[in-house]
Amino acid sequence: MCDARTIVRMARIVQISVSPGGVPKLPVPEAQVGSLGLDGDGHRDAEHHGGPERAVCLFSMEQIEALRREGHPIAPGTIGENVTIDGLDWSLVAPGVRLALGDTVVLEITRYTSPCVNIKPLFVGGASATRYDS
Repeated sequence: MCDARTIVRMARIVQISVSPGGVPKLPVPEAQVGSLGLDGDGHRDAEHHGGPERAVCLFSMEQIEALRREGHPIAPGTIGENVTIDGLDWSLVAPGVRLALGDTVVLEITRYTSPCVNIKPLFVGGASATRYDS
């Protein structure tokens, strides 16, 4: 199912995370993926989160580690991402690109996200996470 817009690369899923709504999202050993996201994952603010165009949120383990080195108390799932990935060349991730997660799940990137106000406490001094958007 690969085409010119599909990234084929060896990367590793560090954590799959869900919550009944809000952050942090907590680790689960596995999750079923449907058109509206991961089973068991809810959203308190359906206007800004979830839905078919925002069903699954991805984030970089490398960026989490960089933020930790700066002193920010961040960990996988704490900023609301569903899938934390290590070893992916994020410069290739753009709307329209497809990512294969394992053998059966293919996600299409629909857009970049904006940091939610609810994750401000995860940044020293309430700093903005916008420079770390992936």
